[in-house]
Amino acid sequence: MQARKSLIAIAVLASLSGAAFAGNGTVNSYQNGSDNGAAVEQVGAINSTVNVNQNGANNTAGTDGRFGNALQQSSRDSNLTVLQTNAYNSAFANQSNGSVNNATINQTGAAGNSSANLQKATVGQSGSGNTASVVQTANLGRDNAASLGQYGNGNTAQLNQENNTKAVAVVNQYNNSNQAWTTQKNNTDVKATVTQFGSNNAGSVTQTDSYRSDATVTQLGNYNKAWANQLGNTQDSHATITQIGTDNTGTVNQTWSWGSEAALTQKGGNSNTGTINQNDADYSKAFLTQTGSNNTGTLNQDNADRSTITATQDGDYNQIVANQSGPYAGNPGYSKLVADIKQNGTGNKITSNQTGARNELTSKQDGVENRITSNQAGLDNDAYLTQKSGGYNVIDLAQTSTAINNVASVTQSGSYLTSNVTQTGGSNNNVVINQR
Repeated sequence: MQARKSLIAIAVLASLSGAAFAGNGTVNSYQNGSDNGAAVEQVGAINSTVNVNQNGANNTAGTDGRFGNALQQSSRDSNLTVLQTNAYNSAFANQSNGSVNNATINQTGAAGNSSANLQKATVGQSGSGNTASVVQTANLGRDNAASLGQYGNGNTAQLNQENNTKAVAVVNQYNNSNQAWTTQKNNTDVKATVTQFGSNNAGSVTQTDSYRSDATVTQLGNYNKAWANQLGNTQDSHATITQIGTDNTGTVNQTWSWGSEAALTQKGGNSNTGTINQNDADYSKAFLTQTGSNNTGTLNQDNADRSTITATQDGDYNQIVANQSGPYAGNPGYSKLVADIKQNGTGNKITSNQTGARNELTSKQDGVENRITSNQAGLDNDAYLTQKSGGYNVIDLAQTSTAINNVASVTQSGSYLTSNVTQTGGSNNNVVINQR
């Protein structure tokens, strides 16, 4: 069947002769077939509505270079909705110079989930108090993309992708009091990116049962909160949160995260909190970097095998808590877990716990009034603890529960130093303590 001839539906509601358009206008456009185009423009339209419905392949709502007209509202208290079904469709919507507007784009792949369901959706908003949502479902083609940009205050964004392959979700918000959410479920090879510049922002990426997924949240400013969650079966996935400012909170959760990585970086600010949780985390890696004072970093790896934790804090009165448990809650086997923790500054604390066998712990502190508290339960474990260039430092190390063939090495330099090392429940253990 030949594709239908392109159609362009255009509605322009504008001010004429200096008289502003009163608003309350409604535009409904329905196109059934392929290679259609729809462009709608409402200018000065208060409390108006645009509905575009396209059922077919290779259709366009708004402009992507093929058509010279936009899908746009320059208004306030207005709604814009685009529904597209089938494959190779594109939607480009823009709401500008208004407030309390709502834009929604919904794209659903062709029946049968063929491999040619590529869809693209873009929403742009400027003003304040606006909300936008993009939903992409059952698209199995490469490079499905959902992009949403909001420039203003008090905005909310939502991107939702489900049952897609090689999809990308991008949210960009600049200014204050913005919120951005992305949700990706039952996907493969997907990426979600949230970028917010300003203060009082909240960002979230949730990827559920999505293999080889990437979640990136970047926030620059104050009072930011970021959550990147990879839940269910998320093998070979990556989660990254970067926050620069003060009073930030970052949380990463990965479950069934075989071969996954999580990196949380907070720098240049105070009172930040960073948390990374990896469950059933075989061959996984967790990285935490914090700069400033009064920070708390918590890293957990449960039922892990051959996984690593790397944590660094630079500042004063910071705290790192690192917990690693071997497979089956530390039951036999060789878990081979590795933790490398470093702190520079005054009044810092490191607390670490490892269960399993053939684990390795390295903790280093540079400064005064610092404390390291470490526990290893199992056999063939090694602990290397160092405090240098300081005074009034304390190291507490316990290797317990069938502590066989364990090695403990403690090095301290400075004055008023304390080392407490306990090895119980086994034999053939070794401890070396140096104080200078």
